[in-house]
Amino acid sequence: MDYVEGLNLSIAYIEDNLFGEIDYDRAARIAGISKSTYQRFFLLIANMTLDEYIRKRKLQYAVRELMDTEHRVTDIAVKYGYNSATAFSRAMRHFTGKTPSQIREGGSVVCFPKLNFQIQIKEGEMVMNETAIVKIEEHKNEKVVCFTVDCVDPESEAWGQMAKWCKEHVPDRTARRYVGVAPSGHHPQDAGHQNASEHVRHPYKAMMYLIGDECFQEEFCGRKVEDAPSGLFLVNEVTLNQFDENENMDIALSLMKASEAFVEFMKNTEGYAFDCPAGIFYEEHIFSERWFQNGGVPDGFRMWVPVIKKL
Repeated sequence: MDYVEGLNLSIAYIEDNLFGEIDYDRAARIAGISKSTYQRFFLLIANMTLDEYIRKRKLQYAVRELMDTEHRVTDIAVKYGYNSATAFSRAMRHFTGKTPSQIREGGSVVCFPKLNFQIQIKEGEMVMNETAIVKIEEHKNEKVVCFTVDCVDPESEAWGQMAKWCKEHVPDRTARRYVGVAPSGHHPQDAGHQNASEHVRHPYKAMMYLIGDECFQEEFCGRKVEDAPSGLFLVNEVTLNQFDENENMDIALSLMKASEAFVEFMKNTEGYAFDCPAGIFYEEHIFSERWFQNGGVPDGFRMWVPVIKKL
């Protein structure tokens, strides 16, 4: 099951239980992702929170009941979760621009149908419901500071060093952009990925992007200023929904799964080709203050894959 099918199945579950108890954890499991990722992805794609979507779907049914029945407004308000006719009238006016009485008299043109997630290629981007999920970004003339290591579990070591340094020197750390790369690949000995518990030695570089005048310095807070990755990149949100046989979240497998969207994009996009013969890509990590204090899994991932324009 792909993630689009999973999202649509979760919407079907919500629709089936619209007037009962909706378990957000179950909706997320049906979609194949964690609850927090599900809610964030829903906001990104639907441009509203899950609570707002459910509320509007109920109000759509309430509109039909006002138009098609003679049930008392107070009874309809209670049925759709409002503790007073006043609260229901306020919500309906916000939703349709009309009061319940006006809807009963003249109807409503507002229509809020069930969501249906679809993917299409549009103007050089892969979009889901008009929101870009794969897009082409150009990066040039940017600067970073780096933490480079070569050890077992280098990602944890490099990002751990970055977190400690940021807490000491960077007050606006959650507003920064962070990108990592394994320049020789995550499995330089040509071994395939096994599971989330692998302990493999290889080089890894964690980078924090600099802002404004910081880019013109030779050093920033004791770290050498270096050139950032440059060129054209396909950028895709990565959903952390893959687990190994021990039920550990497998970030590497989630990244591999996300690459399927890139392949599909390139099959439907003329004028570009992959520019990563060694399979090297960049990982953008999205960090909240929680991560800087406690570590663990980042709050979000994006995958950057180098591409070039065809001649």
